[in-house]
Amino acid sequence: MPATRNLIPAVLIALVLPAVPATAQTTLGLKGGVGFATVTIEDAAVEEESVSRIVAGLELGVPVSGMFSLRIGGAYAQKGGSGVAGGDRITLSLDYIQFDAMARVATSSDRGISFGVMAGPWIGLRLSCDVEAAGQGFDFSAPCDDADFSDFDFNTLDSGLAFGGGVEVPLSGSLRLGIDAVYSLGLASVDQDDSKTRLLTLRAGVTFPIG
Repeated sequence: MPATRNLIPAVLIALVLPAVPATAQTTLGLKGGVGFATVTIEDAAVEEESVSRIVAGLELGVPVSGMFSLRIGGAYAQKGGSGVAGGDRITLSLDYIQFDAMARVATSSDRGISFGVMAGPWIGLRLSCDVEAAGQGFDFSAPCDDADFSDFDFNTLDSGLAFGGGVEVPLSGSLRLGIDAVYSLGLASVDQDDSKTRLLTLRAGVTFPIG
C-alpha cells in the first residue's frame, strides 16, 4: 500500500505541470453537491451502510487538443460510513481537502450542450475524524484520537482513482452550467484494518473562462 501512496502524488504532479503554461486558455468551475459515502469493512459480520455528506470545491479546466482536456480540482470532501452488527451501529465521519487531476473527453460544445467522461487520480489530506457509536445501553461520539480509540491508527492521507461523467449546457454569455456524477475509489487504507473510502458525488455548478 505505501507504493500506491507514492504513485498517486507522482501521477498528479505529472498531469498538473504540463498544464501550467496553458493558464490563458483555462476555465474555472465552482461546484458543490451531495456525496454518498461508505467505508469498506473486512469483517463479514458487519453490514456496511452509506451516509450522506457534503462536497464543494473549485475546478480548473485546461484544453489540450480537440475533445481532450484536463480538469484539475480542489475540494472540501466529507467521507465516512456506517457499520451495523448485532444491532449496534458505528459511524465514522472523515473530512478531507481533496485534490484531483482528471482527463476529460467530451463532445463538441458548438451546439451548446456538451457530454463528457473523465477519470484520474486523487489525493486527500484529512482535516478531522470522528466516531459515533450507538447500541443497547450506550450512545457516544468522540474524535478518532480519543483515548477510547487508542488501538486504532487512522491515517492522515487518503488516495485513489476517480471516474465519472456529466453534461455542460450554456446559461448566458460564456457562463455554463455543469452537472456530473463522480465516483471516488479509495485505494489507500484509512486505518490499521485496511478499510478504504468510497464516495459517489452528485454535483452541479457554473463554469466560466478566466483567460
